[in-house]
Amino acid sequence: MEYITFLLIGVVGGTVAGLMGIGGGTVIIPLLLYLSGIDIKAATAVSLVHIVFASISGTIFNYYQKTIIFKYSLYFGLSSMAFSFLGGYFTKFIPDLTIKIMYISALTVSFIILLLRSRFKSHKMEPSKKDLYKIIPIGAVAGFLAGILGIGGGFLFVPALLFFMGLPMNIATGTSLGAIIFTSIPGLAGKLLSVDFNVLFGIIVGIGGIGGARLGTYLKRKINPLTTRIIFILFFVVVFIRVIIDILRNFNII
Repeated sequence: MEYITFLLIGVVGGTVAGLMGIGGGTVIIPLLLYLSGIDIKAATAVSLVHIVFASISGTIFNYYQKTIIFKYSLYFGLSSMAFSFLGGYFTKFIPDLTIKIMYISALTVSFIILLLRSRFKSHKMEPSKKDLYKIIPIGAVAGFLAGILGIGGGFLFVPALLFFMGLPMNIATGTSLGAIIFTSIPGLAGKLLSVDFNVLFGIIVGIGGIGGARLGTYLKRKINPLTTRIIFILFFVVVFIRVIIDILRNFNII
């Protein structure tokens, strides 16, 4: 029964991620916390296993759709690898409450990007060397946070690809997935060294997530964009309230 629960979490998380065009880790973590009952550190580790599966399959899909620029994926990915490993390893030293606060902050950034994405415009120009140098600190921060939180880092990669590289949204999200391969694998290696979790559960969630992502991508073509946005807003509100309640309970406020 446990395996079925984790498979369903992967399917639901992948479907929502594919439908909304957001990182799977952002969706998977609250599902793991509140449906499987595992703790936050184990949830971030299981999520990273899922992201390894999702980023590889998503990158292959975007390659055939011609919505990825590998050069930029390498720039961001290589600049984040070492920091992702450090984030994954140092997870064991970070209090659960701090991780939840960091997670809700990352979720909020993803929420804002989704709401504003229609206003982002491509400036269609080759980035300057100055823009490329900005990738290093962005990759470092994204990698470190991704390693800790068990998310891909796309919540920082996507806006950077939009603003510094001038890519259209669909290319930016596809290219971000390519970078996330480089982020998720070292991050997972760090988790394996520091966090006690069931790797098999992560593999099951990952397999479910791949199928769910395909379903979400299909539904995205069938569902009105306004309906999709409303679904995500409702999801965000429910998760935000639930995590905030957890945080307030830690301070004995409620």
